[in-house]
Amino acid sequence: MGQKHKKSDKGTPAALERASTSQSVGGPGESPPKRPRTWFDTHGRDLRFLLTFICLMAIYYAFSTTSTMKDRFFPWYLDANARASVAVLRTFNYPDVVQQGESVVSPRGSITVARGCDAIEPSALFVSAVLASPVALGSRLLAAVVGTALLLSINLFRIISLFLCAVYWKSAFNVMHLDVWQALFIFLAILLWALWAAWAVKREKKQQADVRA
Repeated sequence: MGQKHKKSDKGTPAALERASTSQSVGGPGESPPKRPRTWFDTHGRDLRFLLTFICLMAIYYAFSTTSTMKDRFFPWYLDANARASVAVLRTFNYPDVVQQGESVVSPRGSITVARGCDAIEPSALFVSAVLASPVALGSRLLAAVVGTALLLSINLFRIISLFLCAVYWKSAFNVMHLDVWQALFIFLAILLWALWAAWAVKREKKQQADVRA
């Protein structure tokens, strides 16, 4: 006639162990404790950028010492810079300016376009920084092409300005050539990368936010 009562196991060692395990793991809907952030979690992206940048610049310097680059590409490229500079100067009413090999020559003054005045190294610096940046590959490739074209165009302006300096302001030529333009060009390459990187990262974050929304 009476009902049988199921014996409770509360207070037994097994029950206490289950309760302890449940409390340590967390109840339903609770996330497990987060893993502490390590140094690599915080700085890993910067480290990958730095290592990739160093590797790309090392590849450039190794490749620039090959006979193909030294004996074929650089002479052709310097000649092309001189030819383009003469064409621009003639457009701006300097008909007596002519090209002689890698030199821009006129009766009033002349300059020679030599290694170091070709914008190749600053362009390599820019391209390496762009390709090492942690953004989409398509964005990096487009930036590398457009930025290099812009730097090479600025270098053409540098050559023309140095020629005009050799004609009209000879005393300032060495300062403009060695002190002003050399430092300015490296600064321009870094500035161009920094502006692009800030824009590209901001753009990708906005795109990710739009996708999550």
